[in-house]
Amino acid sequence: MKIKIADYCIRCGICEDLYPDIFKRNYEEHCMDILVDEIPAELEERVKQAMADCAVAAIQAVK
Repeated sequence: MKIKIADYCIRCGICEDLYPDIFKRNYEEHCMDILVDEIPAELEERVKQAMADCAVAAIQAVK
């Protein structure tokens, strides 16, 4: 599984607060970084929950 963060992300930081092992705020580029290129099976449920928790639905699965 791969994910991306859409351009309309408001960088509220909820993903980083709840899932710091997957997301990190990038202050230099004013965006959120995904720390894992390919989401391992053991983190898939957490990523799905992060997608549901996102305030603007900016975390998306890549097909």
